[in-house]
Amino acid sequence: MKRIAFVFVLVLAAAGSVTPRLAAAHQSGPSANGTYRFVMADGATKSVEFNVTSDERSVATGVMTFRDEARVVEQDVDGTGERPDEAGEFFMTADINTLTVENNRALMGGIVRDSSHRAYVGRWVQLVVEDNRDGRDPDKVSWCFCKPEASGWTPVDAEDPRDEGAWWHWWATDDERRDDTGVPSANIIPGSRTGCPTFSLSTYEFAEVDSAEGDIQVQP
Repeated sequence: MKRIAFVFVLVLAAAGSVTPRLAAAHQSGPSANGTYRFVMADGATKSVEFNVTSDERSVATGVMTFRDEARVVEQDVDGTGERPDEAGEFFMTADINTLTVENNRALMGGIVRDSSHRAYVGRWVQLVVEDNRDGRDPDKVSWCFCKPEASGWTPVDAEDPRDEGAWWHWWATDDERRDDTGVPSANIIPGSRTGCPTFSLSTYEFAEVDSAEGDIQVQP
């Protein structure tokens, strides 16, 4: 009986040592999460909460919630006669499906699923964060909303019906700098985008805030 009990204890110990490794392997991809509350120059408080992970296939999943005390009014700029959403505190929740991480910065994108302003539901949202791990500088955030574009006419050379220039893509880089991440060419095919335009993470500017609290964590 003593020998059997000893073997059983060894099996439990082995299982306990394997479980964390399996969990780490499952979450081996980049990730970004945080809760951040900040005050802008106009005195309005904004906050963002997000948790995004990616697996070994670089498939990202996560959720983002954004709140803004500033009064947001949707105007009928298209002249459709639709009633604008009433002004008031703005909030939205989005499903995040893209994640790009470079050093201490992360770029996330997704689709708004719920909002206090109906016109924002279905829009794309983009969030860029910077994790200043040393604590000497505050973490930083930047965000934007984009309307999905409608499909339409693809630009083509009128004198060459076989022109496929609009479908070509390239990546512009500085040939004299190996660390230059480059800039992708613009996609000019109407209706083919799946999110807000993206750029190199080093080019994004962050919101200027008067005060902030919270913590942002970016894991490459």
